[in-house]
Amino acid sequence: MKKVLVLNISTDSKDTSLGFAISWVNALSINYDNVDVITLNKGDISTLNENVNVYEVKNTRLKLFRVFKVITILKDQLKSNSYNYCLSHMSPLLSILAFYLLKKQGTPNVLWYAHPGPNELSKKITLYLSKYLVDKIITSTENSFPIKSKKINVIGQAINFNYFVEKKPDFKNFNFLILSRISKSKKIEESIDGFLKSIYSKNIIYIIGGPATSNDKKYLSQLKQKYKSFNNVVFKGVVPHNNLKEYLENVNFHINQTSEGNYDKSVLETTVSGILNFYRNSDYDKLFPQEYVNFFKFNNGPVGLAEVISSIEKLNEKDFSKIIKYSQDEIKIESLETLDERIKSIL
Repeated sequence: MKKVLVLNISTDSKDTSLGFAISWVNALSINYDNVDVITLNKGDISTLNENVNVYEVKNTRLKLFRVFKVITILKDQLKSNSYNYCLSHMSPLLSILAFYLLKKQGTPNVLWYAHPGPNELSKKITLYLSKYLVDKIITSTENSFPIKSKKINVIGQAINFNYFVEKKPDFKNFNFLILSRISKSKKIEESIDGFLKSIYSKNIIYIIGGPATSNDKKYLSQLKQKYKSFNNVVFKGVVPHNNLKEYLENVNFHINQTSEGNYDKSVLETTVSGILNFYRNSDYDKLFPQEYVNFFKFNNGPVGLAEVISSIEKLNEKDFSKIIKYSQDEIKIESLETLDERIKSIL
C-alpha cells in the first residue's frame, strides 16, 4: 500500500491561518491509499477525505509530555506502516522529533517551511537543527527559507486552483480587499490609509481576517476606532478558508504588504479568483506581464500605495483581462493537484 505521513501544527478547516493544511492533506490522499496525520491541534476535520487518519497530540502545559506523546504516536505508526515519505508542514520541531525513527525505517524526512524565520532564539535553534537533520527542505520561493542550504528545493505554493479560479465579468465597480491576519506586522493601517489617499477612496474596502494574540486584538480595536467614521471601510472578521470564495466574488483589487521571504497564499488565491494585487514583494513580479508591474508594485508606505492605486485609471478592461489570464497561467503549476508530483520530483 502507498502511504504518506504528515506532521503539522493544526488540522482544522476553521483555522484562519492554517486551515489550508486540510486541503494539502486531501490533495495528497488522492494519490495514496492512506494519509496519516499527526497534529498538535485537531479541530474541524469534517471535510477530510475518508482515507485520512488524524492522530492528535493533546494540548498540555507540560511541553515534555507533548514531546513524549508525539514520539509515542510516531513509534506506533512506524511500527505498523511503511510510508513513501514524511512531510512536516511548517513544523521544524516535529521533523526533529521524527528524525531518528524515520532514519531507522529509511523513510524520507521532508520539511515544508516558507517564512522569513522566527524571532525567538529557541525557535531559531530549532530551525537550524532541522536543516541538518531532514533529508529535503521544500519552500515556495528563493527567499522563503531563511537559512542557506543545499537541501532547499523551491517548488512554489499549493493552492486550490480549481476551487478559486474565476474570471471577473467586469471591472466597473472597483471594490478593494485586505485579506490578512489582523496584526501590526501586516501593516493593515498603511494599506487602508493608502487606499483612502487614492482616487478610489470613495469605493469600498473590505478587511477579512481576525486577531491571533491579545496585542492583535488591541490593534483591531484601534483600527475600528480610527476608521469608524468611514462607512466604506468594512471589517468582515474571520472567514473560514473553505468559505472564502463567496467573499471574493465582488472584489476587484487586493492589497498585500508582505516583504520578501513571505510568499503569501492570499495573493495567489485572490489572483486566481480574478482579483488584481497591489504588492511590495518582488517575488510576485512573475505574476504580471513586465509592462504592468509598475502599475501594481509599490513602496514608500501609504503615499506610494496611493500613487499606484490611482495609476490604474490609465488601464482598461482589456488590460485587466490580459493580466489576469497571464497570472492564472503562471500560478496553475502551483496547484494542489501537482503538489505530490512536485514533492516526489525532489526525492
